[in-house]
Amino acid sequence: MKSVLSLFSGIGGLCHHGISAAGLSHKFRVQQFVEIFPYSQSKLRHEQPGIPIHADITNYHCQESIRNSQFAIMN
Repeated sequence: MKSVLSLFSGIGGLCHHGISAAGLSHKFRVQQFVEIFPYSQSKLRHEQPGIPIHADITNYHCQESIRNSQFAIMN
């Protein structure tokens, strides 16, 4: 399974819902989101509990537990 880093995630339409709609959930898994807007963050937390959400791309640092992973997709 390939890891996905979702940048400028919005409410997860492209990464989360798009991967599911394409039938590729068995190949790709979102590991982290980067999203600045509180409303979008709340939607992501509700639909994707447990996946880290970073608010500011300018000071984003990869979560320690997956720092050595290679991300397959960045949007």
